[in-house]
Order: sequence, then C-alpha cells, then structure tokens
Amino acid sequence: MGYRVDTVPWPVRPLYLAVTWTLGLIFYLYYVICRLTSRISIEGLGSHDLSQHAIFCMWHESWWSYFVVFARYPAPHVAINHPAAYMKPVHVVFRLMGLRHLLLGSSGEEGQRAANELAWLVRRGYSTTISPDGPYGPPRVLKKGVLHVALSSGVPIVPLTISCARFVRVKSWDSKKFPLPFNRFTVTVQEPVWVTRENFDEAGAHIVEALASYGTYGIVCGPRGRTQSVASRPARSRASDTAAPTSSTG
Repeated sequence: MGYRVDTVPWPVRPLYLAVTWTLGLIFYLYYVICRLTSRISIEGLGSHDLSQHAIFCMWHESWWSYFVVFARYPAPHVAINHPAAYMKPVHVVFRLMGLRHLLLGSSGEEGQRAANELAWLVRRGYSTTISPDGPYGPPRVLKKGVLHVALSSGVPIVPLTISCARFVRVKSWDSKKFPLPFNRFTVTVQEPVWVTRENFDEAGAHIVEALASYGTYGIVCGPRGRTQSVASRPARSRASDTAAPTSSTG
C-alpha cells in the first residue's frame, strides 16, 4: 500500500498536507457547484428524511454522486475510509461535509477494529454510510461487514441508490460515474432492514435486492467465499422533488 495518511515522512508532510487539502477543497467546491445547479428527487418506500439515524448502504459506484447529495451532513455522521496516503483529498471532502469521526481501516485486524468502533459510535447516535462491495470489489458483491455493524449496533440498514442524468463514466473496477453540473439526481431510499442473528443471511439477500436496479443483479458473499446471485424486481415508490433533501446543520 505504500505510505498511509498517518505515516507520510515528516520532511515532506507539510507539502503533502498543503497539496492534498487543496485538492480536497477543489473537489468539495465542485460537488457544491453540482449541488447548487442540480435538481434532486427523493423516492422509494423508505423515509425521505436523510437525517434519520441509520446505516446507509450503497454500492461503491455511487460515491461521487453521494458527495453531491450529502454536500453537508444533516445529522452527526461517522465513516470508515481507506488509510492510503492518496486518499487524503477524500478525507478532506468528508471533513468539509461535516463528518464528526473518520476511522481508518480497510481489511485485516485494523479493519475489524475500525468496524467495532464504528458500531459503537452508531449505537450512540451517529449515522454512517457503507459500500459493502468496497474498497476493491468485486462490484455489487455484498461483503457481510455491514451486516455485522448493524447487528452489533442495533441500528437498521437503509439501502440507498443514487443516480444522475449527466455524467462521465470512469474506467475503474466499479465503473464510477463522475457527475456534471446542471444535473438531475435521483435518490431511492428503501425501507430499513433490521439485522438479527436469526435473519442474518436473509437480510443480506434483501439488501442486495433492494440495491439492484431493474434488470440487473447483485451478489451476496456467502460462507467460505461462495456467492449467491440475487435477481431484482421493480418496486413501487413514492417520490418527492426537492432542491435540498434535508436542511443542513452547522
């Protein structure tokens, strides 16, 4: 992985922080411009209040549109993000959005510690957003860390999809779509999924189905790496049109 955000050598650290904070500020201002020049529709059977206490769950491909929709967090938020040094501009964007706690972790023991701390904070009132197919894929394969966080915290998972009409597709493992200004974003909020020991696997399949777009499918990562495809079906929805999904705080 090379250097981490917290291990960059001190002789180059001032320059590193200056460059990464500048890039993060540029990215954030771009997302704000997209936010101010675009229309956001919120639909789905779940609550349209994006300040609800929840574990929001979306595929990794949606992060750039997510930064536009959640340009300022309407409620206390915590997140886990990759500790690699090149991720610092993303960390800056999160801070400018009003993120209260940024936990470093990806996989292994550090990832497990970060997930446990995340569950502890969520249980105490923070919301979070997790992409269960990150950080490296495969795309739309649900790893069960999000289910463990929900089980440990006692807070429901709210499946979330965000799409936009105007974008540039980036060649990456998750086929990200870079949103453009003067756009139209559609946020689909599904009903919350409560995770218990009894419905653990069923909850994972339900989340994948909720996240899947019509005509596509997702996959649940099962025991010992086995996978199960979950077909989607169209859902009824109720919709609202708004220039701001919720009122910002701070």
